[in-house]
Amino acid sequence: MKYTKPALSTEQQLELLVRRGMAVADRQAALQYLDHINYYRLRAYWLPDELPTTASGDHAFKAGTRFETIIDLNSFDRKLRLLVMDAIERMEVSLRTRWANILALRYGPHAYLDASLFRKPTQHAKCLTKLQEELDRSRETFVLHYRAKYTDPELPPLWGVCELLTFGQLSQWYSNLAKGTDRKEIAEPYGVDEQIIVSFAHHLASVVSGR
Repeated sequence: MKYTKPALSTEQQLELLVRRGMAVADRQAALQYLDHINYYRLRAYWLPDELPTTASGDHAFKAGTRFETIIDLNSFDRKLRLLVMDAIERMEVSLRTRWANILALRYGPHAYLDASLFRKPTQHAKCLTKLQEELDRSRETFVLHYRAKYTDPELPPLWGVCELLTFGQLSQWYSNLAKGTDRKEIAEPYGVDEQIIVSFAHHLASVVSGR
């Protein structure tokens, strides 16, 4: 079926909502919101208030559906998202710091290159490949400095490379550590079992990748 719907101005979008039964207390404020928040972003919040499609193919809203309520929901979602992402960032920074510091002090600055410290050699090799790709793309000052000054090892030390890892990559490096004692010491400040941190990091990485 060919798509034939025309583009609508914000005024036309608002008229459409009103025609379908949405109450709008302040028309000018509503137009201002529609100028800056995509109609289809807001649609996610009013979907539960849509009635089944009529014979004409148009939607209608349940009685009492208000534009201002939709804006409040969008605002709440945005604030909650910011709070969650702030908390995730704090956890990510902390975990990458613990991972780098514990391994560097226990096994040396380039401990991550030692495959024997990790449970699955194949996963370790994949993690190294991804890290190498990040380093090849990076123009960070510490990366350029290391390349210019050092040749052995080819890759920078833990405290440098940890800043290039995505949260997803970090969770893979952490979960693949061979020794439970290493994972436990890294997780110690959080007051939970290291297996919980493994699962927590994995799920948070999924949240971050989907933001």
